[in-house]
Amino acid sequence: MRSLWSRLPEAARATLPVWCASRVAVALLSLAAARVTVEGALGSVPRFTQLWDRWDVGLFTKVARYGYVSPHYADRTEVDFPAFPLAIRLVHFFVRDWIVAGLLVVFLAGAVAMAAIWRLAADEGGPAGGRAAVLAVIFTPYAVFLFAGYSEALFLAFASTAWLAGRRGRWWLAGLLAAGAAGTRITGIPLWCGMVVLYLVERRRAGLPVFARPALALALPPLPVLGFLWYLHSKTGVWNAYTDAMRDGWHRWTDWPWDGWRTTWGSAFPGPDGSTTFTWFFRAELLAVVIGVVVTVLLLRGRRWAEAAFVGAATIMMASTNYYASGVRTILVAFPLYLLLARAAARFPRLAPAYLWLSGPLMAAFVVAFTQGRWVD
Repeated sequence: MRSLWSRLPEAARATLPVWCASRVAVALLSLAAARVTVEGALGSVPRFTQLWDRWDVGLFTKVARYGYVSPHYADRTEVDFPAFPLAIRLVHFFVRDWIVAGLLVVFLAGAVAMAAIWRLAADEGGPAGGRAAVLAVIFTPYAVFLFAGYSEALFLAFASTAWLAGRRGRWWLAGLLAAGAAGTRITGIPLWCGMVVLYLVERRRAGLPVFARPALALALPPLPVLGFLWYLHSKTGVWNAYTDAMRDGWHRWTDWPWDGWRTTWGSAFPGPDGSTTFTWFFRAELLAVVIGVVVTVLLLRGRRWAEAAFVGAATIMMASTNYYASGVRTILVAFPLYLLLARAAARFPRLAPAYLWLSGPLMAAFVVAFTQGRWVD
């Protein structure tokens, strides 16, 4: 066993213990919260899988079981990209419970993502930088979506490993991994923008020609998106099935960022008589856009052109709708943020403890809220 452990990459050895420990802590927190909040007999405490079968988990599971546009359900799941449901279906061959299959996919993908983020940060700031970046991910307020059966962990695994491969100059591998990210979430489009800039920066830094065979690898990431649209066309007969589903199922469509800001602001600050359970949700969405803008500016000031392209494009995408939604989960997978925090922690030693003390309780609160069926995002 020790020999097997020693054969693992340094990044895996540095991150697996803390990742596994954090997963155990989240699981125990969800179970403890269920015990505390349950009413009536002890036997009425929900099972672990029930606690984590919330909101979009059911949608991904439906796609994994029945596919898209199925007579088995009426939800407009065409807005969910196929890579994560396909991964659930694959794991389901070995794990018969659909919810557990999704949790297992997320656990494994998260372990890969932590190792890649550690490596990206450690390349610049050493092991301390890698550790700071990984802790920043684990304790980010919305890290509940890196435990629940959502697509964020799988996207983060593909995106961070693609970036690492690009940094190493392995562009065909980077293109394949970025294609995996694009097949997981629409955020793969901003990632592709960042990868293009990363290619240009790295090739020029190495004194290599830009117009060369590795550039063809950059054509790979858009293919899953085009393939998904083609598949939906074969099922629905229309090319805009994705946008139709977004409009019909979630009442969202493309709009100017300032119009989306105005609408979201009105929902976030409606006055004492208009407050709802979604008020804080909309406030978080506004904050997500602000964070995206601030991080983009800081990355530009630091001449981190590729990272700025990724985060900036993602911020524009999440802001260019009639109202803001899912922005906090976009920020969650924007891994340049964690690399930025690691670099800042190296300069300002008190920053890391302050971040953990602030984000840790919020993360725990959102775990409890999510597993109790409260809307988080």
